[in-house]
Amino acid sequence: MRIAVFGDIHGNLFGLEAALADLRTQSPDAMLVTGDLVYKLPWGAEVIDLLRTLPHQAVIGNAELYLILWGTPLWPGARWDLPLAREVVEWERARLGPERLAWLAALPEHAALSAGRLEDLLVVHGVPGNPFLPLLPRPGQDRSPWVQTDARAAELLGAVDADVVVAGHTHTVMFRRVPSRVPLACTARSTLIVNPGSLSYGRGRDAIVGRATYALLDWSAATGWQATLREVRYDPEPMHAALLTLRGDYPVAAYIANRMRPPDAEPVPEQRLDFIRFRWGDAPAWWEQRDELPAWRALRGDGHFAD
Repeated sequence: MRIAVFGDIHGNLFGLEAALADLRTQSPDAMLVTGDLVYKLPWGAEVIDLLRTLPHQAVIGNAELYLILWGTPLWPGARWDLPLAREVVEWERARLGPERLAWLAALPEHAALSAGRLEDLLVVHGVPGNPFLPLLPRPGQDRSPWVQTDARAAELLGAVDADVVVAGHTHTVMFRRVPSRVPLACTARSTLIVNPGSLSYGRGRDAIVGRATYALLDWSAATGWQATLREVRYDPEPMHAALLTLRGDYPVAAYIANRMRPPDAEPVPEQRLDFIRFRWGDAPAWWEQRDELPAWRALRGDGHFAD
C-alpha cells in the first residue's frame, strides 16, 4: 500500500500541478491532503476544482476556517478587524462562491487509514483535535527557534495510538519519532510524526521559491510504515507573472509576488500583510465546545453561508 500525503497548498495552483505530475510517476493507492487548500495565493478555486477531479481525502485546516467562519457569530471580530485582511478574505470568498465554501466546511477534522489495525495512520492539519497548533521538531533537530520536547509532542498527540501521524501547518518538512503515551496494540512503542512540507511556500531552510514537497508512505506486513520525502522543483516565473497581472484586483497580489519572485526578478511596490502576525493563534475561545454550538453545526451540516 502506498499513500501520498501533501498539503498547505494555499491556492498555489502551480505547486499543486507540479506535485501531481510527479505523483503520477509514483502510482499511489490513495492521496491524503493535510488542509490549507486555500487563502494567500489567489487560485483557491482552481485548486479545489482540480482536487475534486481526483480521488483523495482532505482534512480541514485553519485557512479554511478563516474563510468559512466569515460573517457568522463564530468570527473573532475585533481581533481580525484589519482592513487589508478583511479585503483578502472577502475577495477569496467571492471567488470561491457558496458551493465551494460549503465543500470546504464539510471537510473532516482528521482522516484515518488502516493497513493492519485500526488507525494505523492518522492525518490532521495541526495537532489531533486542533488545526491551529503545530507539531514541531525536537530541540537541536532543526535551526528553527520553535521546537518541542518529546514530552510536549506526546502531550499534543494525546490519546492517539496511530503508528504514523501526518500533520501540516508549519510548511516545514519533519520526520520525528515520539515515545507513545498509549500502549499500542502492535510492537511499536513510538509514533512517527511526518510533516510533508508544503506545496505553496516553505519556511526557514525550506523557503525555496519553486519548490514543492510531499511524502510517500509505504506499508507492508514485513516493514510496517516507511516514509519518503519527494521534492519537486518547478519554474516560478509563470506563477510570478500571473501574480503581477492580478495587481489592482487581488489585494495582496504584489506582496505575494514579491515573496514568490524568481531570483532575478525585481520587487514591486506592495501592501504588506503579515500573515504570521495576523492569525488567530492557539484556537478561537469557543473551539473546544464547537460541536455544541448551533452556528458550527449549521456550517458543517447544511452549508449555509452569509453573502
